[in-house]
Amino acid sequence: MIKNAIRHGLLILLLLWAKTALGSCSLPSQSAAFGTVTSFYVNSTINTTASAIQVNCGAALSLGLLSSDTISLRLLNATVSNGSRGVMQTELAGSDSIPVQLCLAASCGNELTINPATSVTYRSNDLLSLIVIGKNFTIPIYLRTVPGAVVAAGNYKVRLNVQVSYDICTSINLLNICLTPQTDTTVVPVSLTMTITNDCTTISAPDINFGSAPLVNRFASVSQSLSVVCTKGSTYTIGLSNGRHANNNQRYMANGANLLAYEIYKGSSSNRWGPLDSERVASSSANSTSTDGLTKTYNYTAAILSAQATPAIGSYSDSVIVDLSF
Repeated sequence: MIKNAIRHGLLILLLLWAKTALGSCSLPSQSAAFGTVTSFYVNSTINTTASAIQVNCGAALSLGLLSSDTISLRLLNATVSNGSRGVMQTELAGSDSIPVQLCLAASCGNELTINPATSVTYRSNDLLSLIVIGKNFTIPIYLRTVPGAVVAAGNYKVRLNVQVSYDICTSINLLNICLTPQTDTTVVPVSLTMTITNDCTTISAPDINFGSAPLVNRFASVSQSLSVVCTKGSTYTIGLSNGRHANNNQRYMANGANLLAYEIYKGSSSNRWGPLDSERVASSSANSTSTDGLTKTYNYTAAILSAQATPAIGSYSDSVIVDLSF
């Protein structure tokens, strides 16, 4: 009777071991978002976010870790990549790219790259600090954008595929021999998103100087240009205010109570450049655009109206505001 009981007990133990050994750890997909920033911010600044690789091997039947327990990470590939890194793009063909670093520390001293392929292995001493409960591990990962990208506004995304190889024992016998090794290599998708918005950083508008003349019909017109630096591909309009002394939509320079009428026209035309509706200038009407698509230049002509009476001698001035609207 005793021998049969022992045999029966061993049979149950062996069947239990065989069933447990077939199990594997679960590694859920991950995601992270960089949020919403302007095109110039992503160009000039490192943007950061974080996520984690979770290796969940369940409730452990043993305490501690074996010296053979390891988890290895490698950046296998990405839905879109350029050289050693994945890059975020929109769904538009030929989209601009924002490179992304995948790091294992906030300082990014140990970046995982696609080519050349780099990997890191966490051994038992490292894994002790990564245990959440039982034999479930959470490995922090840090994501950073690389400054320098010149991009249009839009919703950018990429999926980084992290290859995870693990060898974790979840139960041991009295001889410290592993009874239930969990060993596998799988891929954890890490989805990243970022929203880029339009912005402008610079409006350059030089002063207009008509010089001096004894009569209003002796003043020459002045042809100049203003330039704006805005998000690549952005659509906007530019308006010029009527100035500080305007009356009935007519611009005036002033010297005390004395007024001198003048006007500002689009390009070399006779179409007034003003603050509202059709008087504004569309971004598509730029006279020139820089090769990176950021700086657009708009020509204008300023003229003193020759049909008015010549006012009293003196220095006349006005102030016009340039505004830009998306």
